[in-house]
Amino acid sequence: MASAPPESADTIGAALTRLAEAGPPAPAQRSREYRVRDVALLLAVWAVLLLAFDSRAVLTWVERLDVGPAQDAWLSVVAPLHAALERAGLTAPRETAVAAGERAGAWLGVAEDPLLQGGWASGPGEPAPALAPLPPDALPEDELPLPVPSLAPPVLTPEPEPDADPLASPDEVAPKGLAVLLVGDSLIAGSLGAHVTRALARDRRLKVVPAYQTATGLSRPDVFDWMKVLPPLLERERPALVVCSFGANDATNIRTEHGTVVFAEAGWRQAYLGRVLAMMRQLTAGGARVLWLGLPPMRDANFSEKAQYLNRIFAQAARQVRGVEYLELSMLIADKQGEYVTFRRSPGGALVRYRLDDGVHYAPAGASAIARWVVDWIYERGRGLLRRPRRGRLTALRGAAPRRRRRRTSAPPPSR
Repeated sequence: MASAPPESADTIGAALTRLAEAGPPAPAQRSREYRVRDVALLLAVWAVLLLAFDSRAVLTWVERLDVGPAQDAWLSVVAPLHAALERAGLTAPRETAVAAGERAGAWLGVAEDPLLQGGWASGPGEPAPALAPLPPDALPEDELPLPVPSLAPPVLTPEPEPDADPLASPDEVAPKGLAVLLVGDSLIAGSLGAHVTRALARDRRLKVVPAYQTATGLSRPDVFDWMKVLPPLLERERPALVVCSFGANDATNIRTEHGTVVFAEAGWRQAYLGRVLAMMRQLTAGGARVLWLGLPPMRDANFSEKAQYLNRIFAQAARQVRGVEYLELSMLIADKQGEYVTFRRSPGGALVRYRLDDGVHYAPAGASAIARWVVDWIYERGRGLLRRPRRGRLTALRGAAPRRRRRRTSAPPPSR
C-alpha cells in the first residue's frame, strides 16, 4: 500500500502565514444576564406604552371581566387613566389607525355591519335598565325540569300555516327573497352559520342575513346590548324566520340597577329570564317565527351544568312566547346518555370529530348535523311564506292576509 506523499514545505508555510494573519481567536461572546430589576423596569415601560397608545383596548379588557369586586377595582384605575390619556390626545394615533382600517375594510367589502357595531359599549358598563315584571305563570327555578336527552330526532311543535296562494316558482318570488336572520354568538358564527348559509345559498327565494357577534350574550348588555341593535336590525331586514343561538357567554354575574347578582343565585334567574323573554317578544313582534337553539353539552362538567341551567330557562321562555320553538341539541351531537363527546361514529363506522379542541364550539361535522335540522325547520316553517300573493308582493311577510284568487270561468268557444 503506497503511503501518501508528504506535504511540501511551501504548503505548510502558506498555512502558517494565513494563521498568523488571522490573529488570535475572538473571545466567545457571553450571554447578557438580566436582573429582576431590569425585567421589572422593562415590563413597566411596556405597560406605560400600552396604556398610552392603546388604553382603549385595556379598558375593553377590563369591561369584559366577570362582574364583581375585581372588575370594579380595575375599572376604578383604568377608566380614569383612559379618560386622562384621551383628553391629552395620546389615544389619537390608535383611533386614526382603527378608522383607516375600517375604511379599508369597507373598500374591500369586508367591513363589519355598522348597525351591529353600535351595540358595543363605548365606556364603563352601566347597570341594565329595569325590565317589565315576569308573567304570573313563570315557574320557580326548582320546578323547571332538565331537558331529557333522547335518541329520537328533535320534534318541533307545528304551527298553523297562513292561508296563501299555491307555491310559486323561484323566478316569481320578490328579488330580495324571504329574509332568514341568523343571530347569536360564536356558536352560530362559526361552522354552524356557514353550513346553514351554504345549504340555502342556491335557493333564490331565501336571503340569509348573518347577524353574529362573538363574545356576546344577554347577561352583559353593559358589554354588548342586543336589545339596542335588534329594533333597527329587524326594521331593516324584516325577517320572516329567525334562528338564535345564545348562552355560551352568559354563565356569569349580572349587573342590575340593584347591584351585582351572582350567577344562579336568587334573582339571577328572574333577571335573565326577563331578558330572554324580552328578546323573544321583540323578534316575534313583526310576525317572525323563531327557532331558539339550546346549548350543547360541554366538556367541562361545571360549564355543562351551567349550560343545562340556561337551557331550562330557554325552554321555559319558548313555551311562553307564541312563535318561538326551542331545539334541544344533546340528541344531535352527544352520546346516548346525552353527555359530551368529541367524536361520534358515522353510519359507516368511522370516528368523526363533532367538537373542537376547546370543548365548546362545533367542528364542521357537528355543525353539519345541527344545520340539517335547522334547514329542515326553515323550509317547514317557511313553506306557507315562500309563496307569491297577487301583485308580486310577499304580503304574508308583513302579517297581511293575502287576497284569494277568484275562479275565472272561460266563455264557451263561439259556434261555427
